[in-house]
Amino acid sequence: MKALYLTGRAQVEVRDIPIPNCPEDGLLIKIDSVGLCGSDVRTYTVGSAKINYPVILGHENAGIVAAVGSRTSGYAVGDRVVANPAIPCGKCYYCINKMPGLCDALEVAGTSFPGGFAQYMVFHGAMLQRGQIIKVPDEVDLEPMILAELLASVIKAQSDLRVGLGESVVIIGAGPIGCLHAMIAKLRGASVIVLADVSARRVSLSREYGGTHFVVSSEEDLVRTVMKITGGRGADVCISANPSAKPHQQGVELLRKEGRLSMFGGLPKDASMTTLDGNMIHYKRLRVFGAYSYSAADFAKGYDILTEGRIDSRIITHRLPLERMEDGVRAIQDGSAIKVVLKPWMPG
Repeated sequence: MKALYLTGRAQVEVRDIPIPNCPEDGLLIKIDSVGLCGSDVRTYTVGSAKINYPVILGHENAGIVAAVGSRTSGYAVGDRVVANPAIPCGKCYYCINKMPGLCDALEVAGTSFPGGFAQYMVFHGAMLQRGQIIKVPDEVDLEPMILAELLASVIKAQSDLRVGLGESVVIIGAGPIGCLHAMIAKLRGASVIVLADVSARRVSLSREYGGTHFVVSSEEDLVRTVMKITGGRGADVCISANPSAKPHQQGVELLRKEGRLSMFGGLPKDASMTTLDGNMIHYKRLRVFGAYSYSAADFAKGYDILTEGRIDSRIITHRLPLERMEDGVRAIQDGSAIKVVLKPWMPG
């Protein structure tokens, strides 16, 4: 089978390797679609302490069961499935206290074991035992199901923020995460949804996906614009959905009193420090939220709203074979793509 290996920082190689054996307690999956995530782009570009080269990335996976282990029940060859890639141990303090996304021994596809940047992938027994696999009905398009993992993180963050009816939400970052945040905010009842990005191209591409106002923040003052939109009061919620620290400070400035800021996007390891105006947080009684990971319940909710057609899957703008993964990285970086999906069986 073909598999794409990350062999070093910004170095990839497509190899022809044997199809992995199906574990007795697991499944062998023929990968139909695998998302090229922002974290994959970051790992490709700057590396990650969580991986050892060479590695097969890919954690947003949907495919078809190609083989069933001898001790596996409830699945058959030909079943269409999507996988929650984050596997909690179920035993540590955080798992026991209902915070599985913060599990001390969390395993993740494409990091802890080979992911979906290949024609076949193994779903291990732990994934089945802990309810990580969802069967997709034949009448449901399989490809968009790779968005369930991203949606799970978005759903968790907005649940923590308690985005609600009639609220104003500012989303800084108009990539796939920003667009999904806009759509979820709309479903939760927000009436003003501002999508902002430094890239005019990204803002233009994002206009169909839930926003009510759009700001190219490299061309106009975001804080001033938000204040104008909200009649000078400020926004109820600001979500920083990008790998930059500057939007954190903008968020503090553009929020109303008792507004909520979500620091959703992770920052580069060598530029992870941020600066917030402590007096603004103090006197405006602002609340600042970290946003990372999700639970199996959040993943299931993401899957449900996808199958119900409540998320516009047109945010998948590019479909590429494994051999063109780096083209996908460039399209994400230059703003010409919203969401890129790799198709391992597409001719290169």
